[in-house]
Amino acid sequence: MTQSQAGPPGEPSGPDRRRYPRFDATGRVVGTLLTIDLPVRIRDIGFGGFAIETVDPVTPGQVHQVRLTTVDDRSVIVEAKTLHCRPSCAPDGSPRYVTGLAFTSAESPETQRAVGRIIESVTSLQIHDA
Repeated sequence: MTQSQAGPPGEPSGPDRRRYPRFDATGRVVGTLLTIDLPVRIRDIGFGGFAIETVDPVTPGQVHQVRLTTVDDRSVIVEAKTLHCRPSCAPDGSPRYVTGLAFTSAESPETQRAVGRIIESVTSLQIHDA
């Protein structure tokens, strides 16, 4: 890691700087950026945000309405802001982009419940009381 990539001394950098842990969602959650009608693959998700994989880049700084749907047909619509978009590649070597998004109202009880239902489906762990 170069000095320019590091955060302030004593603060975690990279994925460790996240306030909430992320859970692998590959193959268990799909998404759609409703704002631009773009289907996306959800790579991981946590209470603060999620990462998507796309064929085309997504512009950082935009706010999107996002539908998240699990394999057991749980579906929620949340609002999220794109933070970064980086080139990557699929297992077969084809080019992809990975974009990080943060929920715009991550602290709201409604968002916490909605995201909690998705995480419960992904992890099979009960997070909220029924």
